Amino acid sequence: MSETRDHILQTSLLLFLQKSYKEVTMRDIVESTGMSKGAFYHYFTGKEELFKEIVYLFFRMGTMEYNSFPKDSFKAFIDEYLKRIDNSFKQINAMMGGDAEKEVSFNFFFIMFDAMKRFPEMLKMEEDQYKNDVAVWEDAIANAKNSDEVSSNSTNREIADLFLYCTDGVFIRALNTEEQTKYKDK
Repeated sequence: MSETRDHILQTSLLLFLQKSYKEVTMRDIVESTGMSKGAFYHYFTGKEELFKEIVYLFFRMGTMEYNSFPKDSFKAFIDEYLKRIDNSFKQINAMMGGDAEKEVSFNFFFIMFDAMKRFPEMLKMEEDQYKNDVAVWEDAIANAKNSDEVSSNSTNREIADLFLYCTDGVFIRALNTEEQTKYKDK
C-alpha cells in the first residue's frame, strides 16, 4: 500500500472509532486527512469502500492461520493461539495509532458489528471463519484426548466452543469493565 492510502485508512479509522459509520462524513474524512476530495477519490470510490477496507483489515488481523500451529501438544497449541491473539491486538492497536504494548480500545468491535449489519458478506465471512476455527479446535482436542492431555466426557465440539466462546466472553467482559470504569471516574 502507498503511504497516502495508509494515511487515509488510519486517519479514517480513528474517525470511525470516535463516531459511527453513519456519523462520519466525507467532509470529516477530507478535513482530517488534509487532502482534497479529488485526492481521496484517487484511492477510494467513497466512504463505504473505505469503511469496508478498514473492516477487512481488522478481519484479516483477527484471522488465525492454524496450519503452522503445533499438533503434538494441546498446551503448545493453546500457547500459540494466545501468542497470536496478543499479536493481533498489537497490530490492531498500532493501526489505531496507539502504542502496541498498551491496551487496545474495544471500540473496534463496534466497527465490526456495524460492518456485519451493513455488509452481509462480512457476516458470512465470520461464520465461515468460525466453522474453520471449530474444526481445527476439534482436531486439536481429539489429539489431546488421545494423548491423555485432556480427559472429559464433553464432546470435542463442546470443548472447542468453550475455548472459542471464552475469547468472545473476555472481549465482552472487557467492554463492560471499560464502560464501568468510565462511570466510576465521573
